Amino acid sequence: MGYNEGMNASGQEKGQPVLVWGALWGAAEAGFGHILHWLPIPGLAGLIMIPIGLFFMSRVYRETSRPGSIAGVAAVAAAVKMVDVLLPGRGMAMALRPALAILGEGLFVAVLFAARPLLVRRKA
Repeated sequence: MGYNEGMNASGQEKGQPVLVWGALWGAAEAGFGHILHWLPIPGLAGLIMIPIGLFFMSRVYRETSRPGSIAGVAAVAAAVKMVDVLLPGRGMAMALRPALAILGEGLFVAVLFAARPLLVRRKA
């Protein structure tokens, strides 16, 4: 294996942005999202956390230019979010539902970004 195999143009490992942004998104979901779910305002957690997730997905896409990295960052974030199972007052279902929502959000956005070249006409 050559020195540059498995690295991008900047010399970073190809999966590094996915792991970094996914871990940060997951930490935000596990910490801040956990607190928001305790507030008695229906839909508040989603209203705040979805834009935060979109931020992390756009960051990883900006660094990798690969729609698949969006799904990857969501998978990492969902895995980190599952730490909520260990927090007081949370059962498996209370942690699993947001984690599945994160996965769904990531897959949806990844499909949108993958389809974007087909939807946007390029001027000749």
